[in-house]
Amino acid sequence: MKHTGKRAFAIGIILSLFLLTGSSISFPSKASTGRAGAPQKEPPQNKKPPQPDSQDKDDTPIKLGTDLITLDVSVIDTSANNTAVMNLTQKDFQVLEDKVPQEIKFFSKDQVPVSVVFTIDSSGSMRQKIDTVIKTSINLVKDSKPGDEMAVIEFRDTPELLQEFTKDQNDVIDTLNSLVARSQTAMLDAVYLAADYAQKEAKNRRRALIVVTDGLDKENYYKFDDVVKHLQESDVQVYLIGFTQDLDNGSGLFKKSPKDKAEALLNKLATETGGRAFFPKELSEVHTIGQQISTDLRTQYAIGYYPSNEKRDGLFRSVRVTVNSAANRRLVARTRTGYFAPNENAASKTAKP
Repeated sequence: MKHTGKRAFAIGIILSLFLLTGSSISFPSKASTGRAGAPQKEPPQNKKPPQPDSQDKDDTPIKLGTDLITLDVSVIDTSANNTAVMNLTQKDFQVLEDKVPQEIKFFSKDQVPVSVVFTIDSSGSMRQKIDTVIKTSINLVKDSKPGDEMAVIEFRDTPELLQEFTKDQNDVIDTLNSLVARSQTAMLDAVYLAADYAQKEAKNRRRALIVVTDGLDKENYYKFDDVVKHLQESDVQVYLIGFTQDLDNGSGLFKKSPKDKAEALLNKLATETGGRAFFPKELSEVHTIGQQISTDLRTQYAIGYYPSNEKRDGLFRSVRVTVNSAANRRLVARTRTGYFAPNENAASKTAKP
């Protein structure tokens, strides 16, 4: 679905997710809170895309067991300008869950298809940057590989799914070209709903959000902690491009500047999911950043293990991956920071008549 009106000068570097007009997916709601008598903001609603034909589904992901935990891991060499490293073997990796070593049962470094949601900030404050964002996003679309699928979500005061997942590059490019910058920003709502959409509708196991914003975040229903928890549950990597250079950089003795707060928030969202946050100082840097994101998505190891902690208690388990470094290079592994264990009690309650 496409916006009508002014031709896109809008947004395009990265994939967002959400409401597709004409179909609809419901998201978890939570009780409204606030001052007595104050109007309560309703949770943003998404329209549910048509159910995909089962014949269009990709092959189901490899599953070695009910509780297999699969991590998408990027490795960079910090001694060589953070270049990606793809010549490692299983024995070079160690996985720790809650600081306890785990036995790796599955390992792959093959390139796999990716489901990407371009989540684009089309608020009024992005007006001067939207053309560059659109061009960069279109380059990412053209760089897609067989099996990749893409969706587009724009966000202003509310997020909206403009294009459901598709493998048709032309549909995605047309949608990006229809974006128009206006109104306020509800970035956290957009990230929450985009992750929800990717988790439920993506056909590929590897899923990512590409979020482009200027960091001016207002009018959200979901709080920051809600979004971080949801990202941890969804297993969706988040890549952010933050145009924060124009934000106020003044800070007090006990108070961060708006610029520092925005960058800390974006870095946190990326780190929790094994993604990355970029803060271009000039618009001319955006194309290079887009190429870095594309490379990062294509150069990842898949590592699977069965947790030694077999409790199904629904609690969060921290995860850390380390990699052996040779004498002449310093290697750093990046992946999501953890996951929530299955909740046996919740499942049994749901099963009751």
